[in-house]
Amino acid sequence: MKIKLLLTVFLFCIAFGELNAQESGFLALKDKGIVVRSFTSGSYINFQLANQQWITAYIDWVRNDSIQVKQFAIQTGVTAYGTYGQDTLRLGKLALHKSEIIALSKPKGYYNSVFTNGSFFRAAGIGYIGLNVANSLIKKESVFESKNIPSFIGGAASWVIGKIIKKSNPNYCPIGKRFSIDIL
Repeated sequence: MKIKLLLTVFLFCIAFGELNAQESGFLALKDKGIVVRSFTSGSYINFQLANQQWITAYIDWVRNDSIQVKQFAIQTGVTAYGTYGQDTLRLGKLALHKSEIIALSKPKGYYNSVFTNGSFFRAAGIGYIGLNVANSLIKKESVFESKNIPSFIGGAASWVIGKIIKKSNPNYCPIGKRFSIDIL
């Protein structure tokens, strides 16, 4: 009798262990093969789908090659007192394959300076052109004189450099050459 009871308890422990082990995965964001962020069940995640839609959610589970998330949205509305407040709208669960994710947002404390996002060069280019136009108008000269053309080209070149820097340093992690996701 004790052997049957022991065998039943042993089989129950094996069955429970198998069920528990199925949800032990995590989603890893890799930067050139090195894990920089990881997400497990209950983690907050903000990502972009292949249809360009951004999803804000908490991870429900992570399995072999797919994840399930609980979506939500934060809505701003007017309260009974006439002030503005925010409310959370739950949108339901969504199961996805990892290949459907094309981008992840950068971490909350990520710092993006005016030099790395190109704002400095774009503002400098527009400011240089504006200053050149203002000086020409103050001196009562023609704005499009031959001596002003190199200044316009320089300001436009600075603006273009700023746009190139912004394009090469987006404020999210696009999945592709540099970033990849993997389920471990």
